[in-house]
Amino acid sequence: MSLRRVMVALVLTLAAVVAEAPAARAQQQAGTLVVQVTAEPPGLDMTASPATAIQTTIHYNVQENLVKLDKHGKLVPWLAERWYTTDNLNYTFFLKKGVRFHNGRETRAEDVKFVLERAMNPETKHPHRARYLGITSIIVKDDYTVTLTLKAIDSNFLLTMSRPGSVIYPREAVDSLKTAPVGTGPFVVSEWVRGDRLVLARNKDYHVKGLPHLDRIVYRFIPDPNSALAALRAGDIDVSPFGIGPENAPDLKKDPRFQVITGDTTNDVILAMNNAKAPFSDKRVRLAVTHAINKEEVLKGAMFGYGKILGSNVDPLNPYFVDMSKEKPYDPARAKKLLAEAGFPNGFDAVLKVAPQYYYTVRTGEVVVGQLAKVGIRVKIEQIEWGQWLGRVYCLPPCTTPEYDLTIIGHGEPWDINNYANPKYYFRWDNAEFQKLFKASEATLEDKKRQELYAKMQKTLADEAPVVWLYMHPRLVAAKKGVTGLWRDLPAMALDLSEVTWQK
Repeated sequence: MSLRRVMVALVLTLAAVVAEAPAARAQQQAGTLVVQVTAEPPGLDMTASPATAIQTTIHYNVQENLVKLDKHGKLVPWLAERWYTTDNLNYTFFLKKGVRFHNGRETRAEDVKFVLERAMNPETKHPHRARYLGITSIIVKDDYTVTLTLKAIDSNFLLTMSRPGSVIYPREAVDSLKTAPVGTGPFVVSEWVRGDRLVLARNKDYHVKGLPHLDRIVYRFIPDPNSALAALRAGDIDVSPFGIGPENAPDLKKDPRFQVITGDTTNDVILAMNNAKAPFSDKRVRLAVTHAINKEEVLKGAMFGYGKILGSNVDPLNPYFVDMSKEKPYDPARAKKLLAEAGFPNGFDAVLKVAPQYYYTVRTGEVVVGQLAKVGIRVKIEQIEWGQWLGRVYCLPPCTTPEYDLTIIGHGEPWDINNYANPKYYFRWDNAEFQKLFKASEATLEDKKRQELYAKMQKTLADEAPVVWLYMHPRLVAAKKGVTGLWRDLPAMALDLSEVTWQK
Protein backbone atom coordinates (compact mmCIF):
# COMPACT_ATOMS: atom_id res chain seq x y z
CA MET A 1 0.00 0.00 0.00
CA SER A 2 1.36 3.47 -0.95
CA LEU A 3 2.15 6.06 1.70
CA ARG A 4 -0.68 8.23 0.38
CA ARG A 5 -3.21 5.41 0.82
CA VAL A 6 -1.92 4.72 4.31
CA MET A 7 -2.35 8.38 5.26
CA VAL A 8 -5.88 8.48 3.80
CA ALA A 9 -6.84 5.32 5.68
CA LEU A 10 -5.42 6.74 8.90
CA VAL A 11 -7.37 9.98 8.49
CA LEU A 12 -10.60 8.07 7.83
CA THR A 13 -9.99 5.86 10.85
CA LEU A 14 -9.38 8.86 13.12
CA ALA A 15 -12.50 10.56 11.79
CA ALA A 16 -14.54 7.47 12.54
CA VAL A 17 -13.16 7.32 16.08
CA VAL A 18 -13.92 11.01 16.65
CA ALA A 19 -17.44 10.57 15.28
CA GLU A 20 -18.11 7.46 17.37
CA ALA A 21 -16.76 8.86 20.64
CA PRO A 22 -19.67 11.25 21.36
CA ALA A 23 -22.11 8.53 20.33
CA ALA A 24 -20.45 6.08 22.71
CA ARG A 25 -20.54 8.62 25.55
CA ALA A 26 -24.17 9.38 24.81
CA GLN A 27 -25.00 5.68 24.84
CA GLN A 28 -23.23 5.26 28.18
CA GLN A 29 -24.92 8.35 29.57
CA ALA A 30 -28.33 7.12 28.46
CA GLY A 31 -28.10 4.21 30.88
CA THR A 32 -26.80 6.11 33.91
CA LEU A 33 -28.29 8.87 36.03
CA VAL A 34 -26.16 10.75 38.55
CA VAL A 35 -28.34 12.17 41.31
CA GLN A 36 -27.28 14.58 44.05
CA VAL A 37 -28.74 13.99 47.49
CA THR A 38 -28.29 16.31 50.44
CA ALA A 39 -27.56 13.84 53.21
CA GLU A 40 -25.85 10.47 53.21
CA PRO A 41 -28.11 7.83 54.76
CA PRO A 42 -27.06 6.72 58.25
CA GLY A 43 -27.78 3.19 57.04
CA LEU A 44 -30.00 1.60 54.41
CA ASP A 45 -32.49 -0.16 56.70
CA MET A 46 -35.90 1.54 56.74
CA THR A 47 -37.03 -0.80 59.51
CA ALA A 48 -34.34 0.59 61.82
CA SER A 49 -34.43 4.34 61.22
CA PRO A 50 -37.04 6.92 60.14
CA ALA A 51 -34.39 9.04 58.35
CA THR A 52 -35.75 10.44 55.08
CA ALA A 53 -32.26 10.11 53.59
CA ILE A 54 -32.86 6.34 53.56
CA GLN A 55 -36.37 6.59 52.19
CA THR A 56 -35.45 8.86 49.27
CA THR A 57 -32.79 6.48 48.01
CA ILE A 58 -34.16 3.03 48.87
CA HIS A 59 -37.98 3.17 49.05
CA TYR A 60 -39.67 2.08 45.81
CA ASN A 61 -36.25 1.87 44.12
CA VAL A 62 -34.77 -1.09 46.02
CA GLN A 63 -37.55 -2.24 48.34
CA GLU A 64 -41.32 -2.24 47.78
CA ASN A 65 -44.61 -2.87 49.56
CA LEU A 66 -47.83 -4.76 49.16
CA VAL A 67 -49.41 -1.38 48.47
CA LYS A 68 -47.86 1.68 46.81
CA LEU A 69 -48.56 5.40 47.13
CA ASP A 70 -48.28 6.54 43.51
CA LYS A 71 -47.27 9.92 42.08
CA HIS A 72 -50.88 11.12 42.34
CA GLY A 73 -51.06 10.27 46.04
CA LYS A 74 -53.35 7.29 45.46
CA LEU A 75 -52.96 3.85 47.03
CA VAL A 76 -52.53 1.20 44.32
CA PRO A 77 -51.88 -2.57 44.41
CA TRP A 78 -48.22 -3.45 44.01
CA LEU A 79 -46.66 -6.65 45.37
CA ALA A 80 -50.23 -7.56 46.20
CA GLU A 81 -52.13 -7.59 42.92
CA ARG A 82 -55.34 -7.04 44.91
CA TRP A 83 -56.84 -7.20 48.39
CA TYR A 84 -60.23 -8.02 49.81
CA THR A 85 -62.18 -7.11 52.94
CA THR A 86 -65.84 -7.24 53.91
CA ASP A 87 -65.64 -5.83 57.44
CA ASN A 88 -62.47 -3.66 57.41
CA LEU A 89 -61.06 -5.94 60.10
CA ASN A 90 -59.94 -8.89 57.99
CA TYR A 91 -57.81 -8.03 54.96
CA THR A 92 -56.82 -10.75 52.52
CA PHE A 93 -53.92 -9.88 50.21
CA PHE A 94 -53.34 -11.82 46.99
CA LEU A 95 -49.68 -11.63 46.02
CA LYS A 96 -48.54 -11.09 42.49
CA LYS A 97 -46.97 -14.31 41.22
CA GLY A 98 -43.49 -14.45 39.77
CA VAL A 99 -42.08 -11.56 41.82
CA ARG A 100 -38.51 -12.33 42.82
CA PHE A 101 -36.26 -10.88 45.46
CA HIS A 102 -32.87 -9.66 44.33
CA ASN A 103 -31.38 -12.92 45.64
CA GLY A 104 -33.46 -14.83 43.08
CA ARG A 105 -36.03 -16.37 45.41
CA GLU A 106 -39.73 -15.85 44.70
CA THR A 107 -41.66 -13.63 47.10
CA ARG A 108 -44.16 -15.62 49.15
CA ALA A 109 -46.87 -14.97 51.72
CA GLU A 110 -44.57 -16.27 54.47
CA ASP A 111 -42.31 -13.29 53.76
CA VAL A 112 -45.18 -10.90 54.49
CA LYS A 113 -45.86 -12.70 57.75
CA PHE A 114 -42.19 -12.57 58.76
CA VAL A 115 -41.83 -8.85 57.98
CA LEU A 116 -44.93 -7.82 59.94
CA GLU A 117 -44.19 -10.04 62.93
CA ARG A 118 -40.70 -8.61 63.03
CA ALA A 119 -42.13 -5.07 62.96
CA MET A 120 -44.28 -5.89 65.99
CA ASN A 121 -41.45 -7.51 67.94
CA PRO A 122 -40.19 -5.09 70.63
CA GLU A 123 -36.69 -6.57 70.38
CA THR A 124 -36.45 -5.40 66.76
CA LYS A 125 -36.86 -1.76 67.86
CA HIS A 126 -38.78 -0.90 64.71
CA PRO A 127 -39.11 2.92 64.57
CA HIS A 128 -42.84 2.69 63.85
CA ARG A 129 -43.75 -0.41 65.85
CA ALA A 130 -46.96 1.17 67.21
CA ARG A 131 -48.49 1.18 63.73
CA TYR A 132 -48.49 -2.62 63.62
CA LEU A 133 -49.73 -3.44 67.09
CA GLY A 134 -53.35 -3.44 65.90
CA ILE A 135 -52.68 -6.65 63.93
CA THR A 136 -53.94 -9.59 65.97
CA SER A 137 -53.25 -12.45 63.55
CA ILE A 138 -51.46 -13.19 60.29
CA ILE A 139 -52.65 -16.33 58.53
CA VAL A 140 -50.85 -17.67 55.47
CA LYS A 141 -53.44 -19.51 53.38
CA ASP A 142 -51.08 -20.50 50.57
CA ASP A 143 -47.89 -19.22 48.95
CA TYR A 144 -49.65 -16.19 47.48
CA THR A 145 -52.46 -15.47 49.95
CA VAL A 146 -52.24 -13.96 53.41
CA THR A 147 -54.97 -12.64 55.71
CA LEU A 148 -54.32 -9.97 58.33
CA THR A 149 -56.83 -9.48 61.14
CA LEU A 150 -57.10 -6.21 63.08
CA LYS A 151 -58.46 -5.84 66.60
CA ALA A 152 -60.17 -2.57 65.63
CA ILE A 153 -60.94 -0.61 62.48
CA ASP A 154 -57.90 1.33 61.32
CA SER A 155 -58.66 3.85 58.60
CA ASN A 156 -54.96 4.20 57.79
CA PHE A 157 -54.18 0.49 57.65
CA LEU A 158 -53.66 0.34 53.87
CA LEU A 159 -51.56 3.50 54.06
CA THR A 160 -49.40 1.79 56.70
CA MET A 161 -48.88 -1.08 54.29
CA SER A 162 -47.40 1.43 51.80
CA ARG A 163 -45.02 3.10 54.26
CA PRO A 164 -41.23 2.60 54.33
CA GLY A 165 -41.42 0.47 57.47
CA SER A 166 -43.64 -2.07 55.67
CA VAL A 167 -41.32 -2.99 52.81
CA ILE A 168 -41.11 -6.70 52.04
CA TYR A 169 -37.74 -8.42 52.27
CA PRO A 170 -36.58 -12.05 52.72
CA ARG A 171 -35.88 -13.53 56.14
CA GLU A 172 -32.44 -14.67 55.04
CA ALA A 173 -31.38 -11.10 54.23
CA VAL A 174 -32.20 -9.46 57.57
CA ASP A 175 -28.57 -9.14 58.57
CA SER A 176 -27.73 -7.22 55.39
CA LEU A 177 -30.51 -4.62 55.58
CA LYS A 178 -28.27 -1.92 57.04
CA THR A 179 -25.69 -1.95 54.25
CA ALA A 180 -27.08 -4.00 51.35
CA PRO A 181 -30.88 -4.29 51.58
CA VAL A 182 -32.52 -6.97 49.48
CA GLY A 183 -35.95 -6.29 48.04
CA THR A 184 -38.06 -6.63 44.93
CA GLY A 185 -37.48 -3.15 43.49
CA PRO A 186 -36.37 -2.05 40.03
CA PHE A 187 -32.80 -1.52 41.25
CA VAL A 188 -30.26 -3.44 43.33
CA VAL A 189 -27.72 -1.90 45.70
CA SER A 190 -24.44 -2.31 43.84
CA GLU A 191 -21.92 -0.21 45.77
CA TRP A 192 -21.76 2.14 48.75
CA VAL A 193 -18.62 4.23 49.13
CA ARG A 194 -19.08 6.01 52.44
CA GLY A 195 -18.84 9.75 52.19
CA ASP A 196 -19.00 9.73 48.39
CA ARG A 197 -21.67 7.73 46.59
CA LEU A 198 -24.34 5.03 46.63
CA VAL A 199 -24.76 3.08 43.40
CA LEU A 200 -27.85 1.17 42.29
CA ALA A 201 -27.88 -1.23 39.34
CA ARG A 202 -30.80 -2.28 37.14
CA ASN A 203 -32.79 -5.32 38.29
CA LYS A 204 -33.08 -7.30 35.06
CA ASP A 205 -35.77 -9.52 36.60
CA TYR A 206 -38.05 -6.69 37.76
CA HIS A 207 -41.68 -7.73 37.92
CA VAL A 208 -43.05 -4.66 36.08
CA LYS A 209 -42.65 -5.20 32.35
CA GLY A 210 -40.52 -2.61 30.58
CA LEU A 211 -39.11 -1.07 33.76
CA PRO A 212 -36.75 0.29 34.82
CA HIS A 213 -35.33 2.30 31.92
CA LEU A 214 -32.01 3.17 33.52
CA ASP A 215 -29.11 0.75 33.88
CA ARG A 216 -27.50 2.54 36.79
CA ILE A 217 -28.18 5.24 39.38
CA VAL A 218 -25.33 6.98 41.16
CA TYR A 219 -26.30 8.99 44.24
CA ARG A 220 -23.71 11.64 45.11
CA PHE A 221 -23.72 13.08 48.64
CA ILE A 222 -23.43 16.86 48.29
CA PRO A 223 -24.96 18.75 51.24
CA ASP A 224 -24.00 22.29 50.22
CA PRO A 225 -26.43 23.88 47.70
CA ASN A 226 -23.68 25.95 46.07
CA SER A 227 -21.57 22.84 45.55
CA ALA A 228 -24.59 21.03 44.13
CA LEU A 229 -25.20 23.89 41.70
CA ALA A 230 -21.57 23.87 40.61
CA ALA A 231 -21.70 20.10 40.08
CA LEU A 232 -24.85 20.44 37.97
CA ARG A 233 -23.36 23.18 35.78
CA ALA A 234 -20.12 21.23 35.39
CA GLY A 235 -22.02 18.15 34.26
CA ASP A 236 -20.93 16.06 37.26
CA ILE A 237 -24.54 15.39 38.26
CA ASP A 238 -27.68 15.05 36.15
CA VAL A 239 -30.39 15.73 38.74
CA SER A 240 -30.64 17.65 42.00
CA PRO A 241 -34.01 16.63 43.44
CA PHE A 242 -33.72 18.37 46.82
CA GLY A 243 -30.48 20.32 47.15
CA ILE A 244 -30.49 23.31 44.81
CA GLY A 245 -30.96 26.60 46.64
CA PRO A 246 -34.23 28.28 45.61
CA GLU A 247 -32.35 31.49 44.83
CA ASN A 248 -30.76 29.70 41.86
CA ALA A 249 -34.02 28.51 40.30
CA PRO A 250 -34.68 31.65 38.18
CA ASP A 251 -31.25 31.51 36.49
CA LEU A 252 -31.53 27.77 35.89
CA LYS A 253 -34.92 28.27 34.26
CA LYS A 254 -33.27 30.64 31.76
CA ASP A 255 -30.44 28.22 30.96
CA PRO A 256 -31.35 26.03 27.95
CA ARG A 257 -29.24 23.18 29.34
CA PHE A 258 -31.54 22.63 32.31
CA GLN A 259 -35.13 22.19 33.43
CA VAL A 260 -36.63 23.19 36.76
CA ILE A 261 -39.60 21.26 38.15
CA THR A 262 -41.66 22.84 40.94
CA GLY A 263 -44.46 21.18 42.89
CA ASP A 264 -45.79 20.31 46.32
CA THR A 265 -44.49 17.90 48.94
CA THR A 266 -45.55 16.45 52.27
CA ASN A 267 -42.41 17.91 53.86
CA ASP A 268 -43.65 20.20 56.65
CA VAL A 269 -40.83 22.36 58.00
CA ILE A 270 -41.37 23.10 61.69
CA LEU A 271 -39.76 24.90 64.59
CA ALA A 272 -40.05 22.18 67.22
CA MET A 273 -40.13 23.02 70.91
CA ASN A 274 -39.27 20.61 73.71
CA ASN A 275 -42.66 20.55 75.47
CA ALA A 276 -41.24 18.54 78.38
CA LYS A 277 -38.80 21.31 79.24
CA ALA A 278 -39.43 24.75 80.73
CA PRO A 279 -40.33 27.27 79.50
CA PHE A 280 -41.84 25.42 76.50
CA SER A 281 -44.01 23.28 78.76
CA ASP A 282 -46.12 26.46 79.16
CA LYS A 283 -48.63 26.91 76.34
CA ARG A 284 -48.40 30.70 76.69
CA VAL A 285 -44.71 30.56 75.85
CA ARG A 286 -45.32 28.33 72.84
CA LEU A 287 -48.02 30.68 71.59
CA ALA A 288 -45.69 33.64 72.16
CA VAL A 289 -43.05 31.96 69.99
CA THR A 290 -45.69 31.35 67.32
CA HIS A 291 -46.92 34.97 67.31
CA ALA A 292 -43.34 36.25 67.21
CA ILE A 293 -42.61 34.60 63.86
CA ASN A 294 -43.44 36.29 60.57
CA LYS A 295 -43.83 33.24 58.35
CA GLU A 296 -43.97 35.24 55.13
CA GLU A 297 -40.55 36.70 55.92
CA VAL A 298 -39.28 33.24 56.79
CA LEU A 299 -40.46 31.86 53.46
CA LYS A 300 -38.89 34.74 51.55
CA GLY A 301 -35.64 34.67 53.52
CA ALA A 302 -35.12 30.92 53.58
CA MET A 303 -36.83 29.73 50.39
CA PHE A 304 -37.05 32.90 48.25
CA GLY A 305 -40.82 32.60 48.26
CA TYR A 306 -41.03 29.00 47.07
CA GLY A 307 -43.29 26.77 49.17
CA LYS A 308 -46.50 27.40 51.11
CA ILE A 309 -47.07 28.77 54.60
CA LEU A 310 -48.52 26.27 57.06
CA GLY A 311 -50.56 26.59 60.23
CA SER A 312 -50.82 22.93 61.24
CA ASN A 313 -49.28 19.56 60.51
CA VAL A 314 -51.62 18.67 57.63
CA ASP A 315 -50.12 19.66 54.27
CA PRO A 316 -51.95 20.81 51.10
CA LEU A 317 -51.52 17.39 49.42
CA ASN A 318 -53.72 15.84 52.12
CA PRO A 319 -57.44 15.66 51.16
CA TYR A 320 -58.35 16.74 54.72
CA PHE A 321 -56.18 19.87 54.63
CA VAL A 322 -57.64 22.99 56.28
CA ASP A 323 -55.76 26.25 55.81
CA MET A 324 -54.75 27.27 59.34
CA SER A 325 -51.94 29.59 58.25
CA LYS A 326 -53.75 32.71 59.53
CA GLU A 327 -55.07 31.14 62.75
CA LYS A 328 -52.17 32.46 64.86
CA PRO A 329 -50.90 35.49 62.91
CA TYR A 330 -47.67 37.41 63.31
CA ASP A 331 -48.24 39.67 66.33
CA PRO A 332 -45.10 40.63 68.31
CA ALA A 333 -47.12 42.73 70.77
CA ARG A 334 -49.27 39.71 71.58
CA ALA A 335 -46.12 37.61 71.92
CA LYS A 336 -44.63 40.01 74.50
CA LYS A 337 -47.88 40.05 76.46
CA LEU A 338 -48.00 36.25 76.59
CA LEU A 339 -44.37 36.09 77.71
CA ALA A 340 -45.10 38.53 80.54
CA GLU A 341 -48.13 36.49 81.61
CA ALA A 342 -45.95 33.37 81.68
CA GLY A 343 -43.42 35.11 83.95
CA PHE A 344 -40.87 36.17 81.32
CA PRO A 345 -41.34 39.94 80.89
CA ASN A 346 -37.69 40.22 79.81
CA GLY A 347 -37.73 37.11 77.67
CA PHE A 348 -35.34 34.19 78.12
CA ASP A 349 -32.35 32.42 76.57
CA ALA A 350 -32.55 29.27 74.45
CA VAL A 351 -30.49 27.18 72.03
CA LEU A 352 -31.62 26.23 68.54
CA LYS A 353 -30.00 23.01 67.29
CA VAL A 354 -29.96 22.50 63.53
CA ALA A 355 -28.29 20.03 61.15
CA PRO A 356 -26.45 21.88 58.33
CA GLN A 357 -26.73 18.81 56.09
CA TYR A 358 -30.19 20.22 55.39
CA TYR A 359 -29.37 23.75 54.25
CA TYR A 360 -32.88 25.07 54.81
CA THR A 361 -32.64 24.43 58.56
CA VAL A 362 -29.76 26.90 58.91
CA ARG A 363 -31.32 29.52 56.64
CA THR A 364 -34.67 29.25 58.36
CA GLY A 365 -33.00 29.34 61.76
CA GLU A 366 -31.18 32.57 60.99
CA VAL A 367 -34.42 34.32 60.09
CA VAL A 368 -36.33 32.90 63.06
CA VAL A 369 -33.61 33.86 65.54
CA GLY A 370 -33.75 37.47 64.39
CA GLN A 371 -37.52 37.58 64.78
CA LEU A 372 -37.53 36.00 68.24
CA ALA A 373 -34.93 38.51 69.44
CA LYS A 374 -37.42 41.31 68.78
CA VAL A 375 -39.70 39.98 71.54
CA GLY A 376 -36.89 39.25 73.98
CA ILE A 377 -36.24 35.57 73.24
CA ARG A 378 -32.47 35.33 72.85
CA VAL A 379 -31.59 32.26 70.80
CA LYS A 380 -28.17 30.87 69.98
CA ILE A 381 -27.80 28.62 66.93
CA GLU A 382 -25.83 25.40 67.40
CA GLN A 383 -25.05 23.37 64.29
CA ILE A 384 -24.65 19.63 64.89
CA GLU A 385 -24.01 16.59 62.72
CA TRP A 386 -27.02 14.67 61.45
CA GLY A 387 -26.12 11.59 63.47
CA GLN A 388 -25.98 13.71 66.63
CA TRP A 389 -29.31 15.29 65.74
CA LEU A 390 -30.93 11.85 65.41
CA GLY A 391 -29.37 10.62 68.64
CA ARG A 392 -29.72 13.67 70.89
CA VAL A 393 -32.64 15.68 69.49
CA TYR A 394 -34.87 13.11 67.81
CA CYS A 395 -33.76 10.78 70.60
CA LEU A 396 -33.32 7.45 68.89
CA PRO A 397 -32.54 4.56 71.31
CA PRO A 398 -30.66 4.31 73.59
CA CYS A 399 -31.60 7.98 74.17
CA THR A 400 -34.43 8.39 76.69
CA THR A 401 -34.66 12.19 77.06
CA PRO A 402 -34.40 14.63 74.12
CA GLU A 403 -31.55 17.11 74.61
CA TYR A 404 -32.68 20.37 73.04
CA ASP A 405 -34.72 23.55 73.49
CA LEU A 406 -35.59 24.34 69.87
CA THR A 407 -34.86 22.68 66.54
CA ILE A 408 -35.87 23.08 62.91
CA ILE A 409 -36.48 20.12 60.61
CA GLY A 410 -38.79 19.02 57.82
CA HIS A 411 -41.15 16.11 58.44
CA GLY A 412 -41.59 14.48 55.07
CA GLU A 413 -43.75 11.45 55.80
CA PRO A 414 -47.36 11.77 54.58
CA TRP A 415 -50.28 11.43 56.99
CA ASP A 416 -47.97 11.74 60.01
CA ILE A 417 -50.38 13.57 62.31
CA ASN A 418 -50.10 10.50 64.55
CA ASN A 419 -46.81 11.93 65.85
CA TYR A 420 -48.78 14.51 67.82
CA ALA A 421 -50.80 11.77 69.48
CA ASN A 422 -47.60 10.18 70.73
CA PRO A 423 -46.43 11.78 74.01
CA LYS A 424 -43.06 10.03 73.62
CA TYR A 425 -42.31 11.68 70.29
CA TYR A 426 -39.31 13.98 70.41
CA PHE A 427 -41.24 17.19 71.08
CA ARG A 428 -42.94 15.43 74.01
CA TRP A 429 -46.38 16.98 73.63
CA ASP A 430 -48.99 15.17 75.73
CA ASN A 431 -52.56 16.31 75.07
CA ALA A 432 -55.46 14.01 76.01
CA GLU A 433 -58.01 15.91 73.90
CA PHE A 434 -55.94 15.57 70.75
CA GLN A 435 -55.19 11.90 71.44
CA LYS A 436 -58.93 11.26 71.75
CA LEU A 437 -59.63 12.99 68.42
CA PHE A 438 -56.87 11.08 66.69
CA LYS A 439 -58.07 7.74 68.04
CA ALA A 440 -61.59 8.52 66.79
CA SER A 441 -60.25 9.46 63.34
CA GLU A 442 -58.39 6.16 63.08
CA ALA A 443 -61.58 4.23 63.76
CA THR A 444 -63.72 6.27 61.34
CA LEU A 445 -64.15 5.15 57.73
CA GLU A 446 -66.98 7.50 56.74
CA ASP A 447 -65.21 10.24 54.82
CA LYS A 448 -67.28 13.24 55.91
CA LYS A 449 -67.03 12.34 59.59
CA ARG A 450 -63.31 11.73 59.28
CA GLN A 451 -62.87 15.08 57.56
CA GLU A 452 -64.63 16.77 60.47
CA LEU A 453 -62.33 15.07 62.95
CA TYR A 454 -59.27 16.15 60.99
CA ALA A 455 -60.55 19.74 61.01
CA LYS A 456 -60.88 19.58 64.80
CA MET A 457 -57.41 18.11 65.14
CA GLN A 458 -55.92 20.89 63.06
CA LYS A 459 -57.71 23.53 65.14
CA THR A 460 -56.47 21.91 68.36
CA LEU A 461 -52.90 21.89 67.05
CA ALA A 462 -53.09 25.57 66.17
CA ASP A 463 -54.56 26.48 69.57
CA GLU A 464 -52.07 24.44 71.61
CA ALA A 465 -48.99 25.25 69.50
CA PRO A 466 -46.80 22.25 70.39
CA VAL A 467 -44.54 23.36 67.51
CA VAL A 468 -44.53 26.22 65.02
CA TRP A 469 -45.49 25.06 61.53
CA LEU A 470 -43.49 27.28 59.20
CA TYR A 471 -43.89 26.20 55.59
CA MET A 472 -44.26 23.31 53.19
CA HIS A 473 -40.85 22.67 51.65
CA PRO A 474 -41.37 23.02 47.90
CA ARG A 475 -40.69 20.33 45.36
CA LEU A 476 -37.81 22.00 43.56
CA VAL A 477 -35.91 19.84 41.09
CA ALA A 478 -33.10 20.95 38.79
CA ALA A 479 -32.18 18.52 36.03
CA LYS A 480 -30.47 18.37 32.69
CA LYS A 481 -32.69 18.75 29.67
CA GLY A 482 -33.60 15.32 28.39
CA VAL A 483 -34.24 13.70 31.76
CA THR A 484 -37.87 12.55 31.79
CA GLY A 485 -40.14 10.65 34.18
CA LEU A 486 -39.45 12.63 37.36
CA TRP A 487 -42.46 13.15 39.65
CA ARG A 488 -43.73 16.75 39.87
CA ASP A 489 -45.23 16.43 43.35
CA LEU A 490 -43.96 14.28 46.21
CA PRO A 491 -46.94 12.67 47.99
CA ALA A 492 -44.40 10.41 49.72
CA MET A 493 -40.76 10.92 50.67
CA ALA A 494 -39.59 8.53 47.99
CA LEU A 495 -37.54 9.45 44.95
CA ASP A 496 -39.06 6.84 42.64
CA LEU A 497 -36.75 6.60 39.61
CA SER A 498 -38.27 3.50 38.04
CA GLU A 499 -39.79 5.42 35.11
CA VAL A 500 -36.98 7.94 34.65
CA THR A 501 -35.08 7.86 31.37
CA TRP A 502 -33.14 10.04 28.95
CA GLN A 503 -35.21 11.42 26.10
CA LYS A 504 -33.90 10.13 22.79
